[in-house]
Amino acid sequence: MNWEFAQPWVLLALLLVPVLAVVMFTPSLRRKRSGTFRFTGIDLLSVQRRGLRSYLTPLPDLLLLFAIGLCIVALARPQSIEPAEIEVEGIDIYLALDMSGSMQAIDKTRSEIRSMRRSGQVPLNRFQSAVETLKEFTASRDYDRIGMVVFAKEAFLQFPLTLDRRTIISMLERLALGDIDQGGTAIGNAIGRGVAGLKESEARTKILILITDGDRRGGNISPKAATNIANELGIKIYPILVGKTGTTLVPAGRDPFTGTEVYRETEFPVNPDLLKEIAEDTGGKYYRATDAEGLKNDLHQILNEYETSRLRDTSNVDPDELFRPLVLLAMVLLALHSLLKFVLLRRFP
Repeated sequence: MNWEFAQPWVLLALLLVPVLAVVMFTPSLRRKRSGTFRFTGIDLLSVQRRGLRSYLTPLPDLLLLFAIGLCIVALARPQSIEPAEIEVEGIDIYLALDMSGSMQAIDKTRSEIRSMRRSGQVPLNRFQSAVETLKEFTASRDYDRIGMVVFAKEAFLQFPLTLDRRTIISMLERLALGDIDQGGTAIGNAIGRGVAGLKESEARTKILILITDGDRRGGNISPKAATNIANELGIKIYPILVGKTGTTLVPAGRDPFTGTEVYRETEFPVNPDLLKEIAEDTGGKYYRATDAEGLKNDLHQILNEYETSRLRDTSNVDPDELFRPLVLLAMVLLALHSLLKFVLLRRFP
């Protein structure tokens, strides 16, 4: 069982507790109170023994401090998460997502963009469309383990093989163009990272889905070398070339007078022959998706034709919230504090 806080930054407020303690228990810092009458025989009090009430005097303040501390910990939302090993039928999939600069292109005409704006819609670029499609795709694959590599000038592991769809979707939502250097399209490095993630897989079916919109630019691993390794390990690669051919629109800032997005026409180099060769060398298949719907259909078509193999994986169950007992205990302490301070240990005047 693992313990964690959903909002750990709230725990910083615990630093206030010792400060309050110093103020409460340092007489010189407390607000001085003046009596409403004078006792002329104060020397007689010095010879009296201290009673139980005098020893209990600090207790209300202590209870208040503990209650404040418990409330702060409760606000941080402590949780217990117990990983559960589950057995499922599925295949192992690695996604390699292109995050190069060309993925900011919008595959729509200027008139289509104007029409979308009039209806209150925001046109999505290639990367945003791919992310939304992958989120929907991930949510639909109940029994497939999924890992992911992102690449541009370099390739990086985003997350390893997992059944935890909630974590996958959360990480996809946090992705943004510019997170990595966009100045390249290291297809070979991306394939190499994906192959490394699938190397120890015990599934009968292991596939790598390469989503890109351009030709190879940069990288220190050639697509051919990475493809050969994938073939030796029985990993099939399915390249999907996204976006329309020819010129496309790319954001070029905002109009200084209207504030609307301005676009310029650009044409990015593509190499479908390279992607076809990668697919053929590994027994996969090349796909061409001109829009988000096409990408969605291609992804499901790739996976639905495969057999499944029995896999065991550790997946996090929903966390158990532990703040309720802390809040209840804090309420009890506050009630005791009020009872002692304003009833049993009430001071006169």
